[in-house]
Amino acid sequence: MAARTVSVDAQRPPQRVRARRQGLFVQAGLIVLAALWLIPVVWTLSISFRPENSIQANLSLMLPLPFTLENYEFVFSSSRLLRWFVNSLFVAVVRTILQMALCSLAAYAFARMRFPGRRFLFPFVLIGLMVPGQATFIPVYLLFSNLRLLNTFAALILPGVASSFAVFLLVQFFRNIPIELEEAALLDGASRLAVYLRIFLPLSTPVLTTLAIFTFLGTWNEFLWPLVAATDPDIMTITIGLRNLTATVDRIEFGQTMAAAWAAGLPIVFFFLIFQRRIISGIQLSSGIN
Repeated sequence: MAARTVSVDAQRPPQRVRARRQGLFVQAGLIVLAALWLIPVVWTLSISFRPENSIQANLSLMLPLPFTLENYEFVFSSSRLLRWFVNSLFVAVVRTILQMALCSLAAYAFARMRFPGRRFLFPFVLIGLMVPGQATFIPVYLLFSNLRLLNTFAALILPGVASSFAVFLLVQFFRNIPIELEEAALLDGASRLAVYLRIFLPLSTPVLTTLAIFTFLGTWNEFLWPLVAATDPDIMTITIGLRNLTATVDRIEFGQTMAAAWAAGLPIVFFFLIFQRRIISGIQLSSGIN
């Protein structure tokens, strides 16, 4: 009986071997999913390096044959390309700064200050998380039209400054900061603004950095609102400018369109490579914060 037990136990794979096999299966599955995800990315890149007549003849070809740079030459030959790039950079940076300042101040007030109506106002902020942007699109457009702010940088920046998600995330983070630090600073004569600037902002650098990165990326990639809010070529962002540059009435120029998409997306690719660790940690932070 004892010999049978030993032999059965010896036939069972060790726990480490079993865990290693499971890890290999998971990695193999992720590699397959990543390869499937890369197929359309490689396809669009291949199209951007092919002449239009070859694309029309065989759209599904994955290899850039024959190879040409004429699509990128067309895109980068635009005299307004640099202007559109600067416009996107300006709008993204200014909106990010204003959103971090406004939302962090609102979050500090909701998390630490006691004022009349606080319990009723914060739920209204959370309701903003459930309202889709499509529901407020027309009212916001009419508002900026009545204020005569269309075709201005204010129209591109201001609608995204107030973020319900940013306020909610910062409130949750601020509530986890030890209240003893705030009480000690107040006893030493520090004002509320000094506590916010000298204690809460330095301790909130990780979450603020995360929000800033996602706000910048979202603003840079924004398409629908800039499409209707900025019809002046000198005010357009790079996503709208390149779209109008490659748009034709009679047919779709696939090569120029894909080249324009890659020209607009390359800065974001470099941005991701630089801040990759911050972006991944930000996803973990936003999903695991209490």
